[in-house]
Amino acid sequence: MKKIFKYALALILGMSLCSCEKYFDNLEGDLTKMTEDDMISSLSGLERLLSNVYSIIPMDDFNKKDRTTNNANESRSCEYSADITSFWNFTKIRSINMFIKQVDNALENGYINQSTRDAMRGEALFVRAYCYFAMVRSYGGVPIVTEPLDDQYDGDENVGLYVPRSKEKDTWDFVLSDLDEAASLLPETRNDGPYRVTKWGALALQSRVALYAASVSKYWDKAAIGSNYDAVKEELTYMKASYADAYYKKCIDASAQIINSKKFSLYGGATTDRAKAKENLTNLFLARHDEEYIFGKSYETGVATASNGFDVSCSPNQAHETITNVGWGTYCVTSDLVDVFDDYDANGGRKDGTIKTRNDGVENEYASQVQLPASTFDPGVDYIKYDDPSEPFLNKDARFQAWVLYPNCNFRNLRIIIQGGIVKNDGKYSFYQEDSGELNGKTYLALGGHDADVSAFYNLDNSFTGHYYNTAFGIRKFLDPDKALKYSINPWYDLRYAEILLNYAEAVAESGQGDKTLAAKCLNDIRHRAAFTDNIDLTVANVLHERRVEMAFEGDYTYTLHRRREFLNNLSGVTYRKHTVVPMIDLRGSEPKYIMPRVNVYHGDVDKSATGLNVNVLSYYQGIPNRDKNRFTPNPSQQ
Repeated sequence: MKKIFKYALALILGMSLCSCEKYFDNLEGDLTKMTEDDMISSLSGLERLLSNVYSIIPMDDFNKKDRTTNNANESRSCEYSADITSFWNFTKIRSINMFIKQVDNALENGYINQSTRDAMRGEALFVRAYCYFAMVRSYGGVPIVTEPLDDQYDGDENVGLYVPRSKEKDTWDFVLSDLDEAASLLPETRNDGPYRVTKWGALALQSRVALYAASVSKYWDKAAIGSNYDAVKEELTYMKASYADAYYKKCIDASAQIINSKKFSLYGGATTDRAKAKENLTNLFLARHDEEYIFGKSYETGVATASNGFDVSCSPNQAHETITNVGWGTYCVTSDLVDVFDDYDANGGRKDGTIKTRNDGVENEYASQVQLPASTFDPGVDYIKYDDPSEPFLNKDARFQAWVLYPNCNFRNLRIIIQGGIVKNDGKYSFYQEDSGELNGKTYLALGGHDADVSAFYNLDNSFTGHYYNTAFGIRKFLDPDKALKYSINPWYDLRYAEILLNYAEAVAESGQGDKTLAAKCLNDIRHRAAFTDNIDLTVANVLHERRVEMAFEGDYTYTLHRRREFLNNLSGVTYRKHTVVPMIDLRGSEPKYIMPRVNVYHGDVDKSATGLNVNVLSYYQGIPNRDKNRFTPNPSQQ
């Protein structure tokens, strides 16, 4: 035990404790001066060890995963992949298991009382479940280790594990079992640390895990992997549709406990005032609001340079701060997502939000190579002509208004200029380059300005100055609306109440179990917060639509595609691409107007990516690390 303790202490000292210490109200004492007895025989010492356990959580805080889906894009590339966060570190699993033993021993020796032991054990089980969740969704079945395995530790991090992989279903069940115990042990409220997990956090994670397991079970065959692979034959990377209903029920039960507790609500609540809805939806992510927050991460460490890093890298070119070697304007939103945000009808109900670009109503044709002589752009199309490039977006969902920057919108007391081309009065046109034309004695610029005065489409070929959106939209969610920040410390909502409502609604719609009336209310409560006045039916399609909008840019869409096996591929012969509209100033009439041609996103166009958006079905399971050393059956991508 002593050599494991010494290793764990070295691990803790080698890690920054700033962010994980914030989980606790007070952590006293100099860790370097604590003996082994100090650490395991005092509350302060155990909390120090527990802070290390929290630091292990593979949380997707301020992730940019939507940029690897067709929701969004990076400003200098066009990635598309089943890029989910994995976890494979049994040294850290050993630390968690060791801590569980230490708190049990501390109770037996009278160092802590029963309630403290229960809470700490519950916290460690929550973290272990979180880690195993990241493993099973990435790798399928993995070794289930619940003991410190002292006899196998020899000081070499690369020592073999030699514990066989469990079946995928057994691993999912293990995660849910840990969360059952964690929820039974954790307190409902805490006064010993504002970011320490509660019973509701364990149930919220269980809601997420169970929905994931249900979806993988139900939709595994949508991306079926042949039984000629050993991992499939041994059911290490295999789930049956018959498992789904039990997992859906587990999701429903966990979600219902949270909903029925009445301890949580949607921040801001229902409103018919769209401006108020936009304000609420903006403010939600600028500070922690306890009515919606269930579990997450703080960045308020007391260090002046502490930051989540999001504002400085994702602010638009016209309004950003700078840090050495950190770019900005890196988060571009596609028209594929913008089309999904509904418009309001005359009564405040939902109306199809597809961006209107043409008078003939054809909105599924996209020009390619628009900056090259091979361009398929046709200036003769009967485009709708707008007086201002913001017009197509002004009637959109308050969530769009709060979370997306669009052409000519107001942000940080600036007009955000997003313009990608010009059609001159002689019919000649250009995209993505500095150009100009004249009308009525006035000169108009193709990009709406120069360099620092614009936020998109400038100098797209130069990978070293890629501070400009390569689509017509940028992210606004998480950004301070008033000023650019070098160090942004707004918290991360890892588990929030809106997700629980969506989980419940999806599980009921998918399985037919649970309370359909309550599920429909969950779905529509989210919409009413965004100032929609109507109610929509409880269907899987409606839930997924609302989920994609409500959880946009929080990483949820990547995991939704992954668990439902819905990433795009080219097996059917269809080549998929990311898309945008390009606001162009059109000088062919008596007055300048704006048109919005639909095009392929520049960095993923046909001349740059022949295959388009594609995920190989084998990619749903990542390759097992150190498989030879540990004598593991390889995953299909490794066989």
